Amino acid sequence: MAKNFFKFLFLAAFIFLFVNNLSAQNNNTVFRHIVIITFKPDAPADSIQALNNVYRDLSKSSFVKDFEWGVNVSARDSGVLKHIYVTTFATKEDMKNYQKIPEYSRLFKISLAIADDVSVADYWANKK
Repeated sequence: MAKNFFKFLFLAAFIFLFVNNLSAQNNNTVFRHIVIITFKPDAPADSIQALNNVYRDLSKSSFVKDFEWGVNVSARDSGVLKHIYVTTFATKEDMKNYQKIPEYSRLFKISLAIADDVSVADYWANKK
């Protein structure tokens, strides 16, 4: 009888921890996708604006939890123009579905012609 009790207790503890972990991930973390683009010195302003517009339009997708972008103003990189695009998703799967949107491929078509360098970072952001 004691053996069955401990099996039940172990199973209950396991289920509790598993559910608690899922709940914590859903409530306290988000998946972020950051793209930093260094533009060529001769990149046309209208091409940069077209890229901004594609990101803005994609941010309206139901897969996107939040989106922001800006221009680097750090004194360390004052000689180059860099745009930072931060897209936040609830799950990594949402990002994968976002990348399947037909408009997503336009990001590459536009940026390949005007980018000197592209850096990408994906991570789980822990929130309090």
